[in-house]
Amino acid sequence: MKGPFTGVRAKEVVAARPGTARLLLAQVALGSFGVVLVTAACFFTHLDFQISGFLYLIVVVLVSGWGGYASAVIVSVVAASCLEYFFIPPVLTWRINSPQDVLALISYLVTSLVITRLASSARNQTLIAETKRKDMARLYETASRLLSLEPEFAAGTRALRIFREGFGLHAVCLFDSTTTSEHVDGNPEHGLIQETRNAFAGGRDYRDPEGRVNIHCLHVDGKPAGAVGFEGRFEDDDAVGPLFALAATAFERALSFRSASAATATAQAEMLRSAILDAFAHEFKTPQAVIMAAAGSLRETGGLRTEQAEMANVIESEVWRMSRLTTRLLRMARIDRDEVKPNMEVTRLDSMLANFVQGYRGASGGRQISMRLHRDSPVVLLDQELMNLAFVQLLDNACKYSTPGTSVKVEINCDAKFADTFVTNDGGFIAEDEQERVFDRFYRGADREYAASGAGLGLFVARKIVRAHDGSLELYRNQTTSGTTTFRMRLPVFQGDLRVNGPKKEDLAK
Repeated sequence: MKGPFTGVRAKEVVAARPGTARLLLAQVALGSFGVVLVTAACFFTHLDFQISGFLYLIVVVLVSGWGGYASAVIVSVVAASCLEYFFIPPVLTWRINSPQDVLALISYLVTSLVITRLASSARNQTLIAETKRKDMARLYETASRLLSLEPEFAAGTRALRIFREGFGLHAVCLFDSTTTSEHVDGNPEHGLIQETRNAFAGGRDYRDPEGRVNIHCLHVDGKPAGAVGFEGRFEDDDAVGPLFALAATAFERALSFRSASAATATAQAEMLRSAILDAFAHEFKTPQAVIMAAAGSLRETGGLRTEQAEMANVIESEVWRMSRLTTRLLRMARIDRDEVKPNMEVTRLDSMLANFVQGYRGASGGRQISMRLHRDSPVVLLDQELMNLAFVQLLDNACKYSTPGTSVKVEINCDAKFADTFVTNDGGFIAEDEQERVFDRFYRGADREYAASGAGLGLFVARKIVRAHDGSLELYRNQTTSGTTTFRMRLPVFQGDLRVNGPKKEDLAK
């Protein structure tokens, strides 16, 4: 309804209690009985028209204050009829001779109806205020109970029970899209669970025509995250909006707690992994030193046959390679754990990479590595030791995951602002759903888990080093096709006034 009764249901406007029709009859009967008493008292004591009308008006006001507008209007008509029949001459007839008496009767009836209307309006305003006061008290109690609830339970059955008990609802349902599950408290009777799912799927709030089911979609950071539904009637529909807001706040609090817990667990796991890698790298140093010393002692003793000497050489070579790998693993673990602080120096990028590629060819596993410079030699600011570690991760990945017999290409291109280094290999296509995750710490693709050895730290550490140089490292999707993978390392070009003569392009291509 509109007007002064907004927010209160129609049946509460007609009567304050259930059983509207029966209560209306009782109010009319009691009011009419009061009119009869006043009529008898005034008629047999011969009171005049004015006193009788005043007493009738008191009865009407009492009825409107206790009952409702409809009962008061009926009693007013009954009182006006009695006033005309018993007290306006000629009495005991339904005829009025004087125009003044007609005007007086009409004035009485209008006054009675106006007073009835004002009294009924005041009564309903009191009902509305009382209902809102109760709703505010319920909202406050519900909010207090939700705040005292542990965050991990703010989106579960315990939180829903607080809503249901606080407002006397039949059932409450929460659909959580992050877990694709629903939580229900109470006994839904009007399809609350399915309607809640449908509301989330449609992205729109829902209210059934009879007002028994109210559903609201929940959003977190502007994205749909779930839906909450209430089954049951509210005394005041204005309480539904604040209750939905309270449910959304509790749900967002639960999601924030989940995210924080997951982040804490991830951080602790990563710290443990880094500590384990660091410990392993240190522990490997001792047996490597012992093996190297033993192989050297065998060589110094002399008397070794040719094949024995060759085996000693293999032992020393492989232990030396293992030592380099262990050193690299140790450095990677430290970079993973600590903040990278490069010692910058002006460097000609193509010259540094040419020297590095030349030295790396022996560890490429038989892969051919070619290098090409597209434009003038770029000059950058970098820490050569750290950048060598980053670049070796790119070449290691390119060699590990490329098809045997294919070559790895290193290309350098630059403009006035950036120097781009592209590392391309054949046969190592990365699935689209994994392209954003290859730089995550300890992540290895599903099809690469057993294809080659590794800890899943290489690209993470390489990107961390490049970013410490104000650069970027990314999978170059424009050049990634079904059988070719390209990574682009971008570094800012040094803008100082420095002229360095670089090698010729044809020398780099050799």
